[in-house]
Amino acid sequence: MKEKFRWGIIGCGRIAPKFFQALENTGEGHVVAAASRSLRRARKLQEKLGVERIYDSYAEMLDREKLEAVYIATTHNFHAENTKLCLEHGLPVLVEKSFTRNLREANELIALARQKNLFLMQALWTLFNPASVKVCELLRAGAIGELKHLRADFCVRMPRLSWKMMPWNRMYNPWLSGGALLDLGVYLIAFSDMVFGRPPVRISGGSAEKAITGVDKTFQCNLDYGRGRWAELRASFVEGRPRDAVITGTKGALRVPHFSGTDRIVLTRPGCAPETIECGPPGFEHEIREMHRCLREGQIESPVMPLDETLEIMRTMDALRVQWGLKYPGE
Repeated sequence: MKEKFRWGIIGCGRIAPKFFQALENTGEGHVVAAASRSLRRARKLQEKLGVERIYDSYAEMLDREKLEAVYIATTHNFHAENTKLCLEHGLPVLVEKSFTRNLREANELIALARQKNLFLMQALWTLFNPASVKVCELLRAGAIGELKHLRADFCVRMPRLSWKMMPWNRMYNPWLSGGALLDLGVYLIAFSDMVFGRPPVRISGGSAEKAITGVDKTFQCNLDYGRGRWAELRASFVEGRPRDAVITGTKGALRVPHFSGTDRIVLTRPGCAPETIECGPPGFEHEIREMHRCLREGQIESPVMPLDETLEIMRTMDALRVQWGLKYPGE
């Protein structure tokens, strides 16, 4: 087995330590450097995790370090700029969701990666979890008959903020491309496309409840996949709901409790007792191992999270925002 992959991290916020630990857990890679526009934040990450070297310039880190992959952990509005910088340095990139703010930015990055023959992937870790893999296996095997309907919620109740604090919070800040859609809804749309095996043919925006900053704090939508198959999705960062997904077919149903990070699913069929299927622990480790596998085999995209699927997810989110009249500054 080759030596551990040498990783760099761009962005030293709350998600970076989780990625760092998951990478260490795989035993296949190591973070050798991290960069943030705030040296204070980079030092805090270094003190917490023992990152070897830190920078307050992304370009300087990419110029000076011998990296084999980069993880983009900045806010959504910077993903396109940061990813392009890495690709121009000839480096494979794992981009935290949401891949970009919009379809236009996603198209530009993917075209550049393909032109340079470089690996690029959106970090939608939930699709790589053993439970998601098992769901796909059961659906392909016809365990619940002909697939008909999906209902899924991803709601997280954040601490209540005063109106003065809202603009400074990432989730509420339109300049940082905040809101429930890009942060939480992206998981639902990706999961729905995975379940039905294709993008929707019709998108109904349903409704979006906006915060005083203009971003969506709660939304619900319907996605029509044709032939009488459809999904009902709801995401919010101000509501507390079970994060369950229920997939219904003509011969039964699959319930994925806490679908964004579960280790089990429940299969229910008429005349049978519910069957709980253990699937193994979730975590970032699965998507990291998949990226390492692709790099070792010379692949420039993952069959689990292909770039064309990333484009379809962005297309769906753009369509929803058009229906809601939601546009981010700078678009």
